[in-house]
Amino acid sequence: MSGAKQIVIVGGGAGGIMAANRLRKALRADEARITVVERSRTHLYQPGLLTLLFGLDEQDRLSRNMSDLLRGGIDLFFDEVVMIEPTNAVVVGHSGRYRYDYLILATGARLHLDDPEGMREGLEAGKNVFHFYSLDAALKLKGALDRFEGGEIVSSICEMPIKCLAAPVEFILLAESAMKRKGIRHKCHFVFTTPSGSVPPGVEPYASRVAGLLKERGIEVKTQFSPFRVDAGAGICEDFMGIRVAFDLLCIIPPHAGVDVVSGTEGLADPMGWIMCDKNTLRHRSFKNIYALGDAGNFPSGKTASAARQQAAVLAGRITAEVRGEEPTAAYDGNTVCPILTGFDKALFAEFTYSKSLSSARESRFKWFLHVFLLRWLYWRYILRGKFFR
Repeated sequence: MSGAKQIVIVGGGAGGIMAANRLRKALRADEARITVVERSRTHLYQPGLLTLLFGLDEQDRLSRNMSDLLRGGIDLFFDEVVMIEPTNAVVVGHSGRYRYDYLILATGARLHLDDPEGMREGLEAGKNVFHFYSLDAALKLKGALDRFEGGEIVSSICEMPIKCLAAPVEFILLAESAMKRKGIRHKCHFVFTTPSGSVPPGVEPYASRVAGLLKERGIEVKTQFSPFRVDAGAGICEDFMGIRVAFDLLCIIPPHAGVDVVSGTEGLADPMGWIMCDKNTLRHRSFKNIYALGDAGNFPSGKTASAARQQAAVLAGRITAEVRGEEPTAAYDGNTVCPILTGFDKALFAEFTYSKSLSSARESRFKWFLHVFLLRWLYWRYILRGKFFR
């Protein structure tokens, strides 16, 4: 092991786990020692937070022990990284220092809750302002939806980029279907707002199809709406132009940014904390032994587990080649699969790369079944372990 390269992965989300497992499968123990540093002992299946809201998933199916998800021969340390020293090739945690030859940053995204004004206070009150980016938050929103008896339901994106582009529009489509099931659709008005000029995922032909569905279902759409202030007491969300949207239940998508330890490391990230990497090689533009994948990178692809899966395969291929003194050839083309649930019986899959769309915009019940019932099983059993697909 003395000549083995030290590969350190910071972050045990989907990207970090998939990268670790793929690298362990590709490299012998005498070629590389692989270390994962993660602060949480449990791993959460994030796509399930949205389906949980509408009774399509159960809380106890959404998490597993981190230690059960990694292949043998991977060192796992439960530690919080507080400093990255690229010039010394060291990661510093509360409990230890981790030297690396290759560093993979799978640190994800954090929610910025202090902007727009009033959002944090509304979320903490938990009466009519919610999000679904943690298990506790999703359970609060689920309770509010279950109790809802009529009024204005609003889904609002503060700014881009965000995790899973389609999730906010999925929420409003599923909320409309849920109120129809409850027999109170006629008592409700639905509004979807986005700071972009088109609806998510912002790629054709999917954006046009989703826009058509929103219109067919009587859901009002406000594009180029960037929330500036949330007044939970008055039930008002106001944008920078002074346009106001009233709500009885607001599902707000807070601004996303890179984590503090990344944004606090000089030369590592852009002003929003996203790691500055080549979009094809995933390698940092300045530090040649640092890579990023998943939500943490600034590549212009979707921040989804499907994108992280493809990135993990490319990254494992490139680092394996480098460890063996070969020329890396694997490249990420931006491939992202974005499942969009349009109701309780149909879904469409938007698959695209940096340059083109790959799938049709047709809905089907099979796609709904695949996303709601089969995908989670595949995720735990195969996808995280690098045994499924590319």
